[in-house]
Amino acid sequence: MVADGTSGDGRGHAGRFLSDAAGLRVEFVERSGSRPVSHTDAFAATAAQTFTHLALQVPDLDGAFARLTQDCGAAAVSRPAPGASEGMRCAYVADPEGNLLELIETS
Repeated sequence: MVADGTSGDGRGHAGRFLSDAAGLRVEFVERSGSRPVSHTDAFAATAAQTFTHLALQVPDLDGAFARLTQDCGAAAVSRPAPGASEGMRCAYVADPEGNLLELIETS
């Protein structure tokens, strides 16, 4: 990680960002007064034209799922299972604010 910081624009938006030397940048932005959204079904969440989830590739799906759900307070949405492509496995968790994270392992 090259940069780790916070930002605010004075209009009720606040955020946190991470970036690396290769130029990858991830920003998490919150608007003042926004309402949390809850998805109990990861597939049904894709029916709305909005942010539905962030997908992360992990080297050990079972280990990442266990750490997030047992140690970090994430809620299990769907347990590790075969994915849509050959050699892919995936799982979904929700962070404490209800945001969906898809964990993907490929072989």
